[in-house]
Amino acid sequence: MSNDIIRYVLEQSGGLLIAVILILRMEAKLDGLTSEITRLTDTLTRHLILFSQNNKIEK
Repeated sequence: MSNDIIRYVLEQSGGLLIAVILILRMEAKLDGLTSEITRLTDTLTRHLILFSQNNKIEK
């Protein structure tokens, strides 16, 4: 009985460890995605401002 409980706990902790590793990897990838989206938004905003300023100068 005691061996079954120990084996069950070890199996569950292994599954938990795998889940934590996968979550951490996913979090790192999401952080990278967030950084790229922020960079893209900044670039797009900068270009829109420049485009808007150029249109005002031409008029």
